[in-house]
Amino acid sequence: MASFYSRLSYSFGNEDWKTEAQALKIQPQDTVLCVTASGDRPLHLLLSECRRLISVDANPLQNALLELKKAALDSLSFEDYLAFLGATPCKHREELLLRIGLPTPFSSGMIRKGILYQGTTERLCNSLAKILSVTRGSKIEQLFKFDSVEDQKIFLKEQWNTFLWEKTFYYALHPKLTRFVIKDPGLYAYVDPEIHPGIYVRQRMNSHLEHFLAKDNYFLSLILKGAVDPAAFPPYLTEGGAEAIRPRLSRLTTQTIDLVSYLKQAPTESIDCFSLSDVASYISDADFVVLLKELCRTAKPGARFSIRQFMSRRTIPQELASRFKRDLPLEKELEHQDNCFVYHFTVGKVVR
Repeated sequence: MASFYSRLSYSFGNEDWKTEAQALKIQPQDTVLCVTASGDRPLHLLLSECRRLISVDANPLQNALLELKKAALDSLSFEDYLAFLGATPCKHREELLLRIGLPTPFSSGMIRKGILYQGTTERLCNSLAKILSVTRGSKIEQLFKFDSVEDQKIFLKEQWNTFLWEKTFYYALHPKLTRFVIKDPGLYAYVDPEIHPGIYVRQRMNSHLEHFLAKDNYFLSLILKGAVDPAAFPPYLTEGGAEAIRPRLSRLTTQTIDLVSYLKQAPTESIDCFSLSDVASYISDADFVVLLKELCRTAKPGARFSIRQFMSRRTIPQELASRFKRDLPLEKELEHQDNCFVYHFTVGKVVR
């Protein structure tokens, strides 16, 4: 666990900004609290007008990445911003870093390669994609070419969902393997015992692809092709999104501290929106209860919250249930729509 919080684990966000926006409904007067991770989430939250956005992470490298993305967006032209991050080809990223003028803990090698794909998760996706390009490269290319969901469904049934593909998921995401290879506690530390990771992810992927086109999904592009197709770039990597976010960057601050500790020291009734990501996969049952109690204390009346869960299934304890007004229809809708199809949602308002 200690090594997880001292490495760059994520560099390209894997959470859908659209569903998060639907869950939180951020207003101009709001103070918003979120988890940093790759930095994509806080940048995308700035697509909505807010008074203040506080981004928290226990890993200083994740916050450093957000500050680097923020500074690059603020100081470079849009073309140079994309090139520096690694979204487009570039041979002079170290020169662009000098223009940004921000000290960074990242090595010159990571900067030269493009920091966007230098997280541990993203490098593993790239390695997996190279293997998949050999074993089923033509099928992957075909999957991303469909313009019709109905045609894509036929392809899934007749060519994509083979016995070998099923077994690949089963063993590649087996907890005994991910514990030592991926070393991400969110993949094994608090997994619901009724969930097998490989079976769960494959089934959720298939369900998503029966309703949405693969070519529009940046998350699928990342895990199957090792990089995101420009046509599927999330908003902070598009010109329109960058223009909307840039004027609001001054409202974003970072704090290097774990989420529970931050909430314990935060003032009572000080936060309007809580974007808590998949924090339940990384903390104990006891800490999850503390998190919910502190959320209730620090929430302004009617505050909105969004909690994602990957393969954990934490529930709100009975003694706190009356404090949370969950929006069950919205939770189901978000799970159906979310481009990162693996998440289970708990969303709603805090009541008094």
